[in-house]
Amino acid sequence: MKNVLFVVLAIFLLLGAFSEPILDGIDGWRTDDTTQAFAVTTAAGVTTANVTLSGDLYQDDVAEVVTVTSNVTGETPVATTYTAASNVLLLSALNAGTTHTITVNYAADSDSTVMAAIGPFLGVLIIGGLIVGIFMGGRKNRR
Repeated sequence: MKNVLFVVLAIFLLLGAFSEPILDGIDGWRTDDTTQAFAVTTAAGVTTANVTLSGDLYQDDVAEVVTVTSNVTGETPVATTYTAASNVLLLSALNAGTTHTITVNYAADSDSTVMAAIGPFLGVLIIGGLIVGIFMGGRKNRR
């Protein structure tokens, strides 16, 4: 009984302490840090523009856009929506009637076929392996 409590406590401690770094590391393996610059001209009265990313945005999530900057003083562009089928990113908060150089830094899906195949399962494999290892270690102590 003492070994079972130890194993359960160890699992909770490991998951609490290491699950976030493990999952962040997996995201790092599955993505490529990508930076692209775009020449964008907005018409009078228009404060949005579309840009086409060369890579797929990781998990098709706008939250994976790290930064969007502009060469126009005082302008802070915002990544608003992403269309996965065409890799189009909608930018808003642009100054109207201006030519901008917009730089987008984002996490793109890795081109690695290995990461595409096993990437979604790495968290389960690593954390599950730790749990199995702890249980197997607990079983050896009983013999």
